[in-house]
Amino acid sequence: MRYHVQSIVFALLLALSHASGQSGPTFVGSGYGLPPSANLSPGQIVTFWVTGLKPIPVSPVKAPGLPLPATLSGISVTLSQTEYGKGLPLGSYQVPLLSVTQTNSCSDPSATAPQCFLTSITVQIPFELVVDPFTMPPYTTFAISQDGVVSQSFAVSTADDSIHVLTTCGAYGGSPCVTHPDGTLVLYSSPAQPGETIVIYAVGLGATTPSVPTGQATPSPAPTVPGININFDFRPNAAPTRPAALTPIEVDLGAAPAFAGLTPGQVGLYQINVQLPATFPPESYSGGSAFNPIVSNLTITIGSRYFSYDGAAIWVQLQQE
Repeated sequence: MRYHVQSIVFALLLALSHASGQSGPTFVGSGYGLPPSANLSPGQIVTFWVTGLKPIPVSPVKAPGLPLPATLSGISVTLSQTEYGKGLPLGSYQVPLLSVTQTNSCSDPSATAPQCFLTSITVQIPFELVVDPFTMPPYTTFAISQDGVVSQSFAVSTADDSIHVLTTCGAYGGSPCVTHPDGTLVLYSSPAQPGETIVIYAVGLGATTPSVPTGQATPSPAPTVPGININFDFRPNAAPTRPAALTPIEVDLGAAPAFAGLTPGQVGLYQINVQLPATFPPESYSGGSAFNPIVSNLTITIGSRYFSYDGAAIWVQLQQE
């Protein structure tokens, strides 16, 4: 299954607003959910939500092609890093943009004041981002520009990875983006089978081997991501749980996916190929209730060796007791 770059939407939250007696943005935070947290990873696809930007002529505006542009509708994002505590420059990067969308949130739809407009800027964080989670991390800031007017700089933290399984896949929203080998979606009406190798699509898995230029299509053969672990939880509606660190024995037992890396032809899209166990446990629960419906019977958690993790809650063909 093919995914258009522009259709990948994520929930990184950022707010910029006018303060009393002050023009320009004020940083609130970032993250995949609430409460927001400022945490960025190499290669991560995220959406910044801002207020206080002027209206753009057309919305939405999408990147016309690859490589991704650094500016859309006069809007750009710059990320800078310095050596923490020493002030030595490490790098300054123009962040590639996938799309810019504006929504008028004021009660008067004809209002044109900047504070009326909520702007979403979907970007790819540069793979060149320096992370150092075990010692003193680089001091990292970013700024947003519109028509040459630059905002103040906002400090953010960095992480090796910020794993997020996609929940929007074509016409289907609200369920994990997981496919059979033929590219069709794993659904209640088309559950995964024992021994099948399924594909889970995600973002935020971090640096790859070898590296890929930021904002450009992933080549083939695809770069891989080391140190990704998985686990299986056949309880209904199970939440993700951090996988155990890999050991040689666990590798033999299938605690490592068949493949984890970028998806060829796409930007910042990762895939995790997971071979399911040869046998599934028997079904041992009823169909739930109207107030607590069963929406999945297997949760596959994808996690890095030390940091983030997320889960894909899917339907598989369990045996009847």
